[in-house]
Amino acid sequence: MARKPKETIGHVKRLDKNDKFWLGMFLIPNLSMYFLFILIPSVVGVLLSFCEWDLLHPVKWIGFENYRRIPSDEMFNPSLIISIKFLLLGVVPTIFIGFLVAALINWKARGIAAIRVLFFLPLVLSTAVAGIVWSAILQPETGLMNAMLSLIGIPGPMWLTDFTWALPGMTIIIIWLSLPLVIILYLAGMQRISPEILEAAALDGANVWTRVWQIIFPCVSSTTALVIVLEILAFLGSPLEVALIMTQGGPLDATTSLGYYAYKVAFDQFEIGYSAAIIMVQFFFFLIIALIVIAIRKKFKAVSK
Repeated sequence: MARKPKETIGHVKRLDKNDKFWLGMFLIPNLSMYFLFILIPSVVGVLLSFCEWDLLHPVKWIGFENYRRIPSDEMFNPSLIISIKFLLLGVVPTIFIGFLVAALINWKARGIAAIRVLFFLPLVLSTAVAGIVWSAILQPETGLMNAMLSLIGIPGPMWLTDFTWALPGMTIIIIWLSLPLVIILYLAGMQRISPEILEAAALDGANVWTRVWQIIFPCVSSTTALVIVLEILAFLGSPLEVALIMTQGGPLDATTSLGYYAYKVAFDQFEIGYSAAIIMVQFFFFLIIALIVIAIRKKFKAVSK
């Protein structure tokens, strides 16, 4: 009687030629799209930041001239300040609302189906459709937002046409658009928490609020660091899309973020090279913040050990 071959634990099966063929068939479209729409435009954008180009004449290499021009640009600092305001107004509320909604969904409370529909709706809507819908919601006279505020005796502002309220109004929209990803990431993090930990805390007398903030939230700290970086990126980029649809940077440049200013420089003034330099400055601004967040996360992780 022939002996069966001995099985090895942890043995990885090598791909045969047929498997490699199908693996390549699935990878090639994704890699092609990545190179075509992400990697190549990124490299071209970096090179254009050192050039002068108006879309009509040949590209001219000018070195660091575009970067030297930025400190003397009267619109750069106000646009940078508005981008920082978007970050300050939007990132922290998005993180905490997303975490609380994820905890509620993970808790599987009654009526959770309606909450899921409400917060996951942005996943199936494009930014253009969301902008049109929110323009109707924030209408001063007939909008749903001011109608709800009037029920509790609060006079609603002009929202997108008011210098003071335009930026907070846009921030609300971007928060709503950003929440689904934050909720999904937190839900994934919460699935890794052992139920025994929460059960032991409940037996020790910890109420729901204590379990949420003193047990669940620290356990998903790595997810929080990832969410912070992603939301900083979202609140640097999304104001451009929303402003194009809803405010065109107004009123009085109150919603002109750095990204939207770069768009205007490129397609209103036809200064593609200078626009690319502004975007590169925005990228390094984001990179510095992301590195600070990662460093803080590593420091707290080392202390906790």
